[in-house]
Amino acid sequence: MKISELPKFFKEVQEELKKVTWPSKELVKNATIGVIVFTLLVSIYLWGLDFIFSKIFDYLYK
Repeated sequence: MKISELPKFFKEVQEELKKVTWPSKELVKNATIGVIVFTLLVSIYLWGLDFIFSKIFDYLYK
């Protein structure tokens, strides 16, 4: 890209950003809560599997 093309590029970027449909605060809040809850559930699930398998292997290799 040439230096002379930079103003045109930034103008086009600005025009494209005006076309973007930004999410509402409520949608962002709900999505964030959903991600946190999902992450916690997966973490608890994986911790449980790790705990169970460690007990099984401790029993088998004792």
